Amino acid sequence: MIVDPHPGMRDGLALLLPPEGMAVLGSASTGAGGEALIARHEPDVALVAADLPDVGGIALVRRLVHRGLRSAVVLYADDADCEDSAAAVNAGAAGLVAKRRSIGELAEALRSVATGGLWFEERDDELLAPPPAPAAPLPLPPQQRRTSTLSSSELRVLALVAEGGSTEATAEALSLSPHTVRTHMRNVMRKLEASSRAHAVAIAIREAAIEI
Repeated sequence: MIVDPHPGMRDGLALLLPPEGMAVLGSASTGAGGEALIARHEPDVALVAADLPDVGGIALVRRLVHRGLRSAVVLYADDADCEDSAAAVNAGAAGLVAKRRSIGELAEALRSVATGGLWFEERDDELLAPPPAPAAPLPLPPQQRRTSTLSSSELRVLALVAEGGSTEATAEALSLSPHTVRTHMRNVMRKLEASSRAHAVAIAIREAAIEI
């Protein structure tokens, strides 16, 4: 599902994504319209523009994640940088892609997210000046950290998922079976009361349990 205020962008993606193996179920020009469509159809992935006219893309991501839909949400931004990625992950997005990326790169990101991975922009040295170092998360007392309930194995799995690893890649990296990785992630989401993998990653980042 595509949510973008620009007709040319919506029409172009609807034409260019199917040859890349993506079925476009529909599109909307506003956040309200997009939310209704995504809630009705629950696509594998919802591509949400950052510059929606009625509600910011980050706000729509937060709404969709809060509803507990099965759709992974990817933010689509004109100039995505590290600060945008941090905001997207804190909202619960499964990815952030800059609109300057080629259709092949966009399709690669959507495929990764559709299979349970995460995809966030990295800084291009030739395009962006180095961002200021992010402020360290405020320490929380141990009893207030939801991540304190996670085992070391669960944290290792979550850290690899945060780096964009699929279930299969994470299993291979940790010498585990895919079934074990899925079990760890189910336990992580239950313990953190997270509505999605991206939401679990955001909680762990905020509590400084993992880094990306």
